[in-house]
Amino acid sequence: MHDMELKMNDTPALPPNTAQLHTLDNGLEIILAEDQAHPVASVQLWVKAGSLHEEKWTGAGLAHLVEHMMFKGTGKRGATQIAQDIQSRGGQVNAYTTYNRTVYWIDGVAEQVDGYLEILADMARGSLFDAGELVREQEVIRREFAMENDDPQSAVQHLLQSTAFRAHPMRHPVIGHLEVFNQAGRADVAGFHARHYVPNNCFLVISGGIDGAAVMESVKKYFTSWERKAYEPVVMPQEPEQTAHRSARCEFPTDIARLSLGWHIPGDSHEDKAALDVLAFLLGGGRSSRLIIELRERLGVAHYVGAGTWSALERGLFMVEAEADAADLEKVEEAIARVLEEMRTNGPKPDELSKAVRMTLSGALRVRTTTRGMASVLASSWLAVGDLDHDRAYLERVKSLTVSDMISAARKYIVAERCTRVSLHPTGTLSKITKNGAATKRGVVEKFELANGLTLLVKHDARLPLVSVRAQFLAGVPVEMAADAGVTQVCAQWLTKGTKQRSDEEIAALLEDRGGALTANGDAHRLNVGAEVMRGDENLALGLISEILLAPSFPSAHLPKIQKRQQAALREELEDPLTVGLRRVRREIFAGLPYERTALGTMESVAALSEASCRAAWHRAVRGRNGVISIFGDVEPDRIREQVEKYLGSMDAGTRSTAGFSPMKISAKPVRRELTLDKEQGVLVLGFPTVGLHDAEVPMLTMIDEACSDMGSRLFNRIREEQGLAYFVGTQAFHALGAGAFYFYVGCDPAKLDHVEQELRKEVADLAANGLRDDELQRAKTTWKASWLRTQQGNGAMADSAGWDELNGLGHGHYLRLPTIVEAVSAKEIKPVAARWFAEENAFTVRVHPS
Repeated sequence: MHDMELKMNDTPALPPNTAQLHTLDNGLEIILAEDQAHPVASVQLWVKAGSLHEEKWTGAGLAHLVEHMMFKGTGKRGATQIAQDIQSRGGQVNAYTTYNRTVYWIDGVAEQVDGYLEILADMARGSLFDAGELVREQEVIRREFAMENDDPQSAVQHLLQSTAFRAHPMRHPVIGHLEVFNQAGRADVAGFHARHYVPNNCFLVISGGIDGAAVMESVKKYFTSWERKAYEPVVMPQEPEQTAHRSARCEFPTDIARLSLGWHIPGDSHEDKAALDVLAFLLGGGRSSRLIIELRERLGVAHYVGAGTWSALERGLFMVEAEADAADLEKVEEAIARVLEEMRTNGPKPDELSKAVRMTLSGALRVRTTTRGMASVLASSWLAVGDLDHDRAYLERVKSLTVSDMISAARKYIVAERCTRVSLHPTGTLSKITKNGAATKRGVVEKFELANGLTLLVKHDARLPLVSVRAQFLAGVPVEMAADAGVTQVCAQWLTKGTKQRSDEEIAALLEDRGGALTANGDAHRLNVGAEVMRGDENLALGLISEILLAPSFPSAHLPKIQKRQQAALREELEDPLTVGLRRVRREIFAGLPYERTALGTMESVAALSEASCRAAWHRAVRGRNGVISIFGDVEPDRIREQVEKYLGSMDAGTRSTAGFSPMKISAKPVRRELTLDKEQGVLVLGFPTVGLHDAEVPMLTMIDEACSDMGSRLFNRIREEQGLAYFVGTQAFHALGAGAFYFYVGCDPAKLDHVEQELRKEVADLAANGLRDDELQRAKTTWKASWLRTQQGNGAMADSAGWDELNGLGHGHYLRLPTIVEAVSAKEIKPVAARWFAEENAFTVRVHPS
């Protein structure tokens, strides 16, 4: 066995906090965080008002509705121009509303921060709340209500909130209740905005490659004249102390039962929050956590189990959640009770606590890898206690936690008689139960080839003390047959369940004990094993990955549990109307070809998998010439090459897979399918066969996808904005080895499906006849490039991307060439591509509507 038992090193410290705070005379606070490592920036406006601040309109979702209306036009810009102006500056805009805040953010290039600030100021101060736009947007949000009604996770979360809270407005969902929402008018929406959207109740945070002095001049230019107003804070009602057990349960159209347990805890700023967060990790935050080991791995009764804290500034809940087959729910609940009682009685072992602390600290580092993440960390600290170093004080409390602290927190808060228990049951089963009584600046990627043919990619990035490892092998859908579909994904999960040297629990704990994480999965083209660790632990990660890849033991007890979870994932896909529509169109287009299936396989093929079929898939895939390992982060290339040779040099060379590298001939003829699903939404999908990953037309189709997928697109403006027919509308380009497809999709009121289909077909026909306009193409290029820049901020994403491109024959430098490739695309080139692939007679049509 390799020497991997390393002693605990001192945990790397957070980089210095250089953020600056400024305050304008009108009360607006500005947080600036300069980081010249990236040519990108995140500009965020935080409004200290959310669903908890709706007062007499609590439960109406006014805060969320105002967020939507902020994009619907100002005195200076129309609704479509807001998104287009941001995209023309290389920005990506979005917003979210939660209990105690509404946040508007633009991520883009640093040189355009002045423009982003001007647009945010215009939205915050100049939104018109046009009555016609409000009516259309309310209809859009009614579709959002339908989506939440269709989602079992939302249903169980809302049930827990309404049962756990009696007086506090956290008992209501952020989106509100449809009946109350329908009673709110323009005056109520505009009144919420006028009351809360004042400079002395907001703050800005700007992070990235900025010039702080220049940014402050821009802020003053656009925000100084924003008038301060008297603001009386909203006083939260006092929530009565819960002194007895509460419960609720209901049926839902789902195949999977869901259980959620909650206990009241204090809010984000409380001194006990650190202990509660770490306690949640110990119980259900990692693969080696107590609940996962007991319920998933040992007993095999839960498809998913986890624990976490959910809170606003004032108060929150400590939650344990599980998903299981309905017949196993009682066993799940009994096992959770045993695990919780053990933690209350004896607490964690010292090494468990060390692992949890390291994971919390490494997670804090990883959040800071993007400008948006850095901005959010600072803003959250400021919102919680008005201190930019609050998160650091929180992490110091985490580092000082003891086993005794964990026992005290568990005994203080996780008390059986003060538990709220809710559950969701498949339709028809509840009555039966009752009856039965139961970038950094881009560094150079260095490429090496080992003697066994394994390709190694290394990139040195010392900005943060983190290292990402990805070992990828050609596998997946192109090499699977109908009989063993899904075998790559099952095999990937099984590899981590035991080796000749280590048990499943030892594998799960090894990196987590050091604040790291192990991943393994299979997707369309590959089997992937990876790790995220802090600097100094890359040797440990490589040793573990080599064991998993070279000496898996495939312990037989784990196969049924892995199969059960994968089948649960397949069943969950059947609960989302859009996924159902997309999967069916894919099946029709690729009939008789591998891509008619997804990486999950089918219920039948997964059930039929055996140790022999999984070993065969492993033996076929994990070979030197068939793989790429990429290691990005704070490492020295020459040294890491030696370590890879040490751990993986003994891998058999084998041969490289050729599956999928030749174009697949699609012979299926267009069809029309009408599907029913016990949901409230309607979904339309038009699918067209296109080209594979290596085809020269991929960049043209990528630009069409980009141009048709954003909030400024022709589809969005025509179908959602102008006609108010849909909640969501967009496109998806699928390019795989040897084949591809393009999907147009819309989600809407089922009664409007015919009208929606008519309008979508008109738009597709116009695209086929005329291609993209020059202004559409330019916006698509700018938006795409800004997104491309953002993807380079994390080592894990970059290691994954470079490895994927190298594995699929594009070369690891392909991602660096993409801007040049995209910039060269012209409207003249796009027009014949659109005409060739989007002719009406080529359309595969699937509609999903309620039973």
